[in-house]
Formats: sequence, structure tokens, C-alpha cells
Amino acid sequence: MDEQQEIEPLGPTTASETGRSLSNGIALYLHIPFCETKCPYCDFNTYAGINHLIPSYIEALSNELRTWASTLRHPRVNSVFLGGGTPSMLSPKQMNDLFTLIRAEFAVQKDAEISAEVNPDDVTLERMTGFVEAGLNRISIGVQSFDDTELQLLGRRHSVAQALKAFEAVQRAGITNVSMDLMYGLPHQSLESWKRNIEGIITAAPQHISAYALTLEPDTPMAQQVSKHIIPDQDPDLAADMYEWATGALAKAGYRNYEISNWAQPGRESKHNITYWHNLPYLGVGPGAHSFLGGYRFANGKSPVTYMAKVNAWGEPPPDLETLLRENPGYVQDIEPMDAQTEMADSLIMGLRLAEGVRNRDFCARYGVNLHEVYGDAIKETISLGLLKSNGMWPEATIQLTERGKLLANEAFVRFLGD
Repeated sequence: MDEQQEIEPLGPTTASETGRSLSNGIALYLHIPFCETKCPYCDFNTYAGINHLIPSYIEALSNELRTWASTLRHPRVNSVFLGGGTPSMLSPKQMNDLFTLIRAEFAVQKDAEISAEVNPDDVTLERMTGFVEAGLNRISIGVQSFDDTELQLLGRRHSVAQALKAFEAVQRAGITNVSMDLMYGLPHQSLESWKRNIEGIITAAPQHISAYALTLEPDTPMAQQVSKHIIPDQDPDLAADMYEWATGALAKAGYRNYEISNWAQPGRESKHNITYWHNLPYLGVGPGAHSFLGGYRFANGKSPVTYMAKVNAWGEPPPDLETLLRENPGYVQDIEPMDAQTEMADSLIMGLRLAEGVRNRDFCARYGVNLHEVYGDAIKETISLGLLKSNGMWPEATIQLTERGKLLANEAFVRFLGD
């Protein structure tokens, strides 16, 4: 379906200089929307049964990349992340062609983190070797569980044995920075089963671990199964117990909980995602991809077919970002000039997800105001509720979530949002 939207005149952005400037570089995200099958819990912009479009899609994605590179004057890129969907469905040649283009059009830093998500059932030594030759230096494996019964519940096509075999192939290909994803709070999942999951991932010993509580969006098949009592509803108290147990066990194994849902060995934190959590500029390409660039937030429309038609119809690259967004939007939609109040709230909320928290001096340097000037009452209230703590003497203080605050993060964050 063609998603048409009237592009309104752009209002002036009042974003900070940090939010507008590209001088320190950007993070680049590429969305690969293809899947062999769609998992019953998935609400991402992904599609099964359209794999025949991959070659045409890569051509359109390349056109979008060229347009942005020219319009932004070939900016510095500090990290690249391929997500989806299933980036591992790309062939080594397709991956190499993409990165040959990216390196030609953008100033990719020599030490840039270049990541891709992979599904275990796509992983072969040949494919991973090709990805390394294309320039990838970090792989995120969608394991989700170390229990075959749970994998079946989640609609995953791989087994635990296949996941471990994939991890071995990734390492043999020369990737030394590997992340694994897990999910908890699943229907039927017990604390004992979750403990076995954590013990399994500690034994595997990837450099980075992400653990996400299952969130059931209303239109997903799994949510409908819950509503029809085919599978049991989730238990939030049990999920909290699972999170706390994982945090303790992973800490003992040498993993630092540097962000609410992410743990890493020293120096292996995700540089790309830290860009998001620091609310720094990033460009997303592909259908449904979001961007924060030049003081504007915007997103591409979601339909891959319409995306390809729109992007391939672009003419000469516009001379600047504002012209591109205003006059030649391609498939860019939902354009929002960033105002100072929203940017401050975003920076605070995302920064609080990090273990380092938000340092008042850094906030002042970016926005010219003290945290207490803007959020004094909210900070006091959140501290009184045991969700937040303040370390150090003002104005040198840092605010951070407490352990209780990590479990009830949204309860803390809502207090920093305007009416």
C-alpha cells in the first residue's frame, strides 16, 4: 500500500548545537526488512515471503545512501549497524557491494564499529568470512533462548545446537566482538529455566549480551494467543526476579550492566547504541528507519515496495538537509523539528538508561542550563521514590537510576516528560 503524507513546511529547529552539528560524525543504520518467517511476538517492520525483492531492494538502498551522502557532504561515520529483519540473508557479494559504496560515499572512520544482526540458521563459515571481508567487525546473534522448547514457542527456526554452531562459525571467521540476544518473561518460562539460559550464555562467553523482557504488542499472533488463553499471560513479578538474578550472575562472570538491558565485557560496549543513548546524530536508511539529524527527527515510510519506488524516483541530490526534507522528501515522513525541551527530555531519559547516568556538567555544556533548573522537582520526587540517586556535590553531581529504578524505569522517566 502506498503511504502518502502531506509534507508540511518545516518549522525552525531549536535543537542544541550538538543536536544540529555533524562535525563529530554520525551513526549510520541500515534496515534490512526481510525474514524467512515472521516470529509470533515480532512487531518490527519486517516481512516474510518477499525475498525475491532483495536485489532490487539493495539497489534502492544504495540510491538512498548516495543521496544522503551527497546532501550531507559525505559526513564522518563513527559506526554502522545493519538491523532488521535479517541482515544475514544478504549474500557476501551484496554485503561487500553495500560497504564498498558506504566507504566511497561516507568518511567511515578506521576504528568504526561495523555490526550486523544474524540469525543462527543463516550462519555459515563461508558467509561470515565474506562478511568480514566486506568490513564487518561485530556480529549480534539472535539466540533468544538456550532452551529448545522456548525457541519453538518463540517461533524461532534454529535450535540451541545450531546457535552454538553459528557462534563457532562467527569466531572462526575472525570476529572477536560478538553479542548474543536473550529474551525473558516468556509464557511458561520459569525462573529455573531462565537461570539455565544465563548459565548457558555465560558458558558460551560472548563479549556482549542483550537481555530483553518480552513485550507483547496487541496485533502480534502471540498477544492474540494470550488474549484467547491459549498460552498464559506474563508475570511481571517473575520477570523482575529474572532480571535481578541475571544481573547478579552476569556481574560475577565479568559482565558490566552498562545499560538497563545490556551487559558487556570491559571495552565491548555497543558504540553504535551508545550514540542513541547519548542522543547524538544518526541517520537511518531503509523502510521504517528513523533519524535524528541536523536538529530534525524523521522516519521513512514502512512499505518496502513503496520505498523502492519512491527512492528510485529521486532526482539530483538536494543541496542541504532542509531542502531534502521540505521539497524532495522521497519516502521521508513524520518530520519533526526538534525543540529544546523535547531534546533535553530525550537526552535525560536515554542517558539515565546508562549505568553512568547523566552528569550535570555535561548537560549544562550541551544545553546551557543546570539539571536542577529544568528538572529539580522531578529529580527530588524520583529520589524520594527510590528510583533515582544523586552522586557527588552539585554542580558536579551525576544522577543515576537505582537498582529499583532499573526495574521501574518507566515510572522514573514519566516524571521528566512535559504535560
